[in-house]
Amino acid sequence: RPRTLPGLALVNLVRTPGRTLLGAGALAIGVAALTLVAAAAYAFRGAIVGSLLGDTVSLGVRGADALAAVATVLLGAAAVADVLYLNIRDRAAELATLRATGWTDAALGRLVGYEGFLLGALGALTGAGLGLGGAAWLVGELPPALLAVAATVALAGVAATCLAALAPAALLRRLPTARLLAEE
Repeated sequence: RPRTLPGLALVNLVRTPGRTLLGAGALAIGVAALTLVAAAAYAFRGAIVGSLLGDTVSLGVRGADALAAVATVLLGAAAVADVLYLNIRDRAAELATLRATGWTDAALGRLVGYEGFLLGALGALTGAGLGLGGAAWLVGELPPALLAVAATVALAGVAATCLAALAPAALLRRLPTARLLAEE
């Protein structure tokens, strides 16, 4: 039994593991791509050079690559917002009951915010780890600048997700009350 708001948010995410993993996975793909692009642009000055099966491989970053990676992160954040919206719709009766027992819209909004934060953290940390691992594998080492890039991209992914969570949280005001749900 959760005793805190973040604990309740975690329980709510675990209720629908498939949906949660899809939202986090969409964000992870974008964060991994952006981590690789940002690592190449910042830590490796625009090009990664390494060897693959004895052959020299060079990977360069263009503006279109960075734009595509940012767009993928934004689409991942939109997927997280969609997951939160579906969770709110599925739990409309529960949320209306909480409101009827004295929970304010602000408290319900914080609950959705925690869900968005936890979902974003799961996706962003997974994506940053994958991107960090991919860049380190290409280069054969893990320079400190690469860790800084991965941490920055992960924080940006969580921030984008938290901002995207504002839209589903705004829908809480339009939920019916428990009395209206009982009449249906």
